[in-house]
Amino acid sequence: MTKPLEGIKVLDLTTFVAAPVCARMLGEMGAQVIKIEHPKGDGWREFGMNFNSRFSHDENPVFDIYNSGKKLIALNLKSEEGKEIFWKLLEEADVFVTNTRPDALKRLGIDYDSVKERCPSLVYAIVLGFGEQGPEAGRPAFDTTAFWTRSGFLRDLAPLTDSYVPISPPSGVGDTVIGYNLTAQVCAALIGRMKTGKGDFVRAGLYHTGIFTNGTMEIVTQRPWGRDYPMSREQVGPPGGCYLCKDGEWLFLANGQLSVSLPKMFTMIGREDLIGDERYATREARIANSKELYELFVEAYKTKTCDEWIELSKKVDLPLVRMNHYSDVTSDEQAWANGYLEKMECRSGETVIMPSVPIEMDSVGEIKTVPAPKVGGDTEEVLLSLGYTKEEICAMEERGAVYTGEKN
Repeated sequence: MTKPLEGIKVLDLTTFVAAPVCARMLGEMGAQVIKIEHPKGDGWREFGMNFNSRFSHDENPVFDIYNSGKKLIALNLKSEEGKEIFWKLLEEADVFVTNTRPDALKRLGIDYDSVKERCPSLVYAIVLGFGEQGPEAGRPAFDTTAFWTRSGFLRDLAPLTDSYVPISPPSGVGDTVIGYNLTAQVCAALIGRMKTGKGDFVRAGLYHTGIFTNGTMEIVTQRPWGRDYPMSREQVGPPGGCYLCKDGEWLFLANGQLSVSLPKMFTMIGREDLIGDERYATREARIANSKELYELFVEAYKTKTCDEWIELSKKVDLPLVRMNHYSDVTSDEQAWANGYLEKMECRSGETVIMPSVPIEMDSVGEIKTVPAPKVGGDTEEVLLSLGYTKEEICAMEERGAVYTGEKN
């Protein structure tokens, strides 16, 4: 079966996570993706090796997850020859994806305004930090700063305690959300081009996406409503929320529609006598008695193990789950049963468990993550396809315009 984006060519000038996520997803849906790296490589390669002392150039799954399936070439875009190769690739491309800062793109002469006349049908997609306007438009941005911190997430979703400490952001989560955002917009722009023949300028901002992702909280904290964050666990949402069990494990129970779920909760903990109790029958009554309600469930959950509560929750059809550690996920039977995890063999010969790409389309079929090439691993192949000879490629490499790298 033909994949939906077969025939689409993507030129990827990306680093780190957000924009590479978009390019990989487009590739897994059938597009041909050529990624341009600096001859020293994408900085995310170094980050990947820093996460675990075991990782190396031959075993870097943190880089592979966002760059699998791409052709990787290394160009010096500050050289005339490197720039010439870039333009040849761009003129063949349907989509250009980048997270290079706008001022750097302008200095290179490859910002959108410089490209749109020469490539009128191109979908030009960029990840921005704090947007294009305003006093901080040109500032450096990462998901930890623009998505997590600036949106209020880090400070206000930490539990309020006497020794309040903000949570620490896990790496790449906000970036991945932006990558999904950009992918959807690119696909829409390609459909639009089918109708008009014209390309589009597509932006996805870390700060903008962070605000929208936390949209409920941005709304309900406004005055005159005035809900205050951070909040204690007692305030957040009893009878739902997180609770400690007899075995030291934690569970999380989502409230859902309390008029339906609260009687089930009382049944699960063996307190059917509280069904219809006027202290908990209405929202106003639950707020007035929230401390009492919270303590009731705190004490109840201490009487059984987490596994026992999970089994009891199934009998009354409640959304109760164990609070997993990251390390628990790679052994989760449910994840393996649905193909949400896979095993990848690295060039080192070691096997690593990888999260699979969340694309589930009959037309795409099974997706397998494979190690990304080393820096410049596909440079020669791609340049030969553009008409350069091996002698010309060697000469350009000697002049520092390209890097053909270690062969995989």
